[in-house]
Amino acid sequence: MTYKQLFPTLVFLFLFTFSVVSQEHPSIHQTEYEKYKDLPKKASLFDPSGAGIVPLRNVAKRTPTSAVFGYFPYWKYPESVADMQFDLLSHIAVFDFSVLSNGNLSPPSAWPWTDLINAAHEAGVKIILTAVNFTGSQIHELLTDPDIKENFFAQLKSYLQTYDLQGVNIDFENIYQSDRGDTLNGFMADLSLFLHSELPGSEVSIAVPPVNWGGWQFTGLAEACDYIFIMGYNFYGPWSSTSGACAPLTGGSYNISRTVNNEFAAVAENDPDKLILGVPYYGNRWETEDGEAYSTAIDHTNQPTYSIAKNTADEHGSLWDGVSQTPYCSYIENESWYQVWYDSDTSLGLKYDLAEAFDYKGVGMWALGYDSDKPELWDEIRRRYTGASAIGEVRRNQVEISIVNTEENNLKIRFSADANDQITLVLTSITGRVICQHSYKATFSGIQLTEIPVRDVLQGIYIVKVLLRGGNSLRMGTVKILI
Repeated sequence: MTYKQLFPTLVFLFLFTFSVVSQEHPSIHQTEYEKYKDLPKKASLFDPSGAGIVPLRNVAKRTPTSAVFGYFPYWKYPESVADMQFDLLSHIAVFDFSVLSNGNLSPPSAWPWTDLINAAHEAGVKIILTAVNFTGSQIHELLTDPDIKENFFAQLKSYLQTYDLQGVNIDFENIYQSDRGDTLNGFMADLSLFLHSELPGSEVSIAVPPVNWGGWQFTGLAEACDYIFIMGYNFYGPWSSTSGACAPLTGGSYNISRTVNNEFAAVAENDPDKLILGVPYYGNRWETEDGEAYSTAIDHTNQPTYSIAKNTADEHGSLWDGVSQTPYCSYIENESWYQVWYDSDTSLGLKYDLAEAFDYKGVGMWALGYDSDKPELWDEIRRRYTGASAIGEVRRNQVEISIVNTEENNLKIRFSADANDQITLVLTSITGRVICQHSYKATFSGIQLTEIPVRDVLQGIYIVKVLLRGGNSLRMGTVKILI
């Protein structure tokens, strides 16, 4: 084949490759919102009026030394509350309060999360309402229609007051390019003025992509609100033609270093304290052509949480990609190659270095609870932002659990509870997949003996988690079992 004959094919491949890496794609916020939005909403365990919520404590020697801002999605509530190390957080962004077309807010499942709010407030951690909409036409009306905008502002004020929340994070995505500049910045400036006036001390922030795909005026946006959360992930995903890092520090045309050095350089030069660098607590899994890094993707299977990705890497052996400065693993299953790319404490630490070098307000993550009870990501934050050595996993008010037996198709569990405790039992696989979950109220104080059906559960290692809520307190315990 001559060069002249080959040239059209080369042009097509170039344009295809360029389109894969240089266009907007739905963020992990949106894809997981779509994944979970049709789940039935759970009833709250607490007073819907907000009664019983304790105010934010002013902790004199507050750690961490920089902001650590974590999104906490409703599908991880309540089971992941017990895994929180509140002393290492500055903000918890409750995901999500859906913004309806008329500006009304729809709270997340099981709202209010009084146990989470109180535990955070006692530790001096701010609770932020995440206002979410992913439909461009609705966002346009919200930004430009005075009545809808006024209603939205009033709704925010009401929720912040009722549940003693400390601010709002705007997570509007798929915004029309024509709305991303002056229109959005003016809206955010008006929102900041309104909330700062009506609720002094409240914080107004916004989530933005790591690359300006068109229309964004980041400098003006930073001036319009208290700070910006950079969603520093989603560089590779379901659309990618090859495997690769979710948040590459270096390598390729787009990476975190480029985001910091180029996209937000003007903001950092004047207002570095207006920027939070978000990092992924999740990864990507592909079926690939072979086991080499950046292998051709045959199928994108899922986006595992850190906990699941780390378990997979531990089983098959973790590799380090020097191009992106992130870990991954390759393995054969059913005669096919698979790769899982994720971020570890080491690769996240390199991104934290970058944020520190530019004096950012801090760092954040999507999403809290995705590390399950693994301590290493917390340890990296503790070492870096508190000056203390890493510690093992924190377990407050641990519940002692014993397994009576697993015969006759039932798993019998014994533990102590108080009368009227709300009890939640969760059985998960070793990778964190929920097998079953059961909630009920204790009718008496003392030893409880409860059964979970395991008739259809495959043989293997599983984790039993027991959560006890009494009043506004939470106690938890876990135990590994072999079925």
